[in-house]
Amino acid sequence: MASPVLHPARAAPPSGMAPAVLRFSDGVAAASGAFASLCLVALLLLILAEVGAGLLGKLFPGFGGEITVAWEYGAYLMGAVFLFGAAAGLRAGTHIRVSILLARAGRGFTLVLELVATLIGLFVTGFLAWALVQFALRAWSSGRLSSGSLTPLWIPDAVLALGAVLLAVQMATRLLRVLLGLPTEDESLKAGSVGE
Repeated sequence: MASPVLHPARAAPPSGMAPAVLRFSDGVAAASGAFASLCLVALLLLILAEVGAGLLGKLFPGFGGEITVAWEYGAYLMGAVFLFGAAAGLRAGTHIRVSILLARAGRGFTLVLELVATLIGLFVTGFLAWALVQFALRAWSSGRLSSGSLTPLWIPDAVLALGAVLLAVQMATRLLRVLLGLPTEDESLKAGSVGE
């Protein structure tokens, strides 16, 4: 649903660096969604491989029947799907909103609600990004390895940190759009329905 707050017909086109920043942010959101989709496909393939290995293990007991890193890598992929998908979803406008409150509020109050919610979201996502970057840096400097697969933990931690940074960037860009009076959602980034 398009934001009831901001209407492109009422907003003056942004000037200066704002259009370039907004275009770059839209590109990052699209790339983030594509990466989340790839991670989801990889997660699906990993699950199918684990199920297949389990079936082969039952048919041929000497086969082993499991992929030892499946749970670990599945968790890494799920975290990437969540964070990169959230960054893309924020721009597409697919996050859950309390639209009934926004629909009943006047334009001025709706703008205040959007601004406050975006500032809170920016604080939370900024803190999450900062914490995950620190976590990845500590894993890198200590050389920690996963106990299951011996994967250097800074690698999956850095991927999750990047997803959180992209989510925070999308939140900051949303704040810029709210302040400029521009639409905060891009319908073209939403997934199509089955009928489309």
